[in-house]
Amino acid sequence: MALCLIALASCAPEVVRRTTQLIPMTEPQSTIEILKDVSVLVGPGYTRVISMGSAWTRIGRVSEGEVYKPVNRVFTVEGAHIHEAYLVLEGDRLTGFYLPVEHAFSPAPQGMDTQLPIRRR
Repeated sequence: MALCLIALASCAPEVVRRTTQLIPMTEPQSTIEILKDVSVLVGPGYTRVISMGSAWTRIGRVSEGEVYKPVNRVFTVEGAHIHEAYLVLEGDRLTGFYLPVEHAFSPAPQGMDTQLPIRRR
């Protein structure tokens, strides 16, 4: 019994997410570049670094903001499982992540207000 409790306690919680509708871009896509490393909380107890110099292309919009896909790389968020993820920005503020496989939005943790240092191209 104690072994079962230990096993359950060691399981990572699932990434919070809700189904959303991605509206693809109809105009030419724009790109942003991250100007310095930014560490962000991406799941219960997990952080990721959005790397300096990484480029992200705007591919569409969800109700929570503009969706940016990484250029020539894969970005993931982690909980009980690992999910491919795109940035969701409102202006320069990270509101959360779009999970393309699940067609879902994972909000940034409550109280986290992350301004990303970006250059628009």
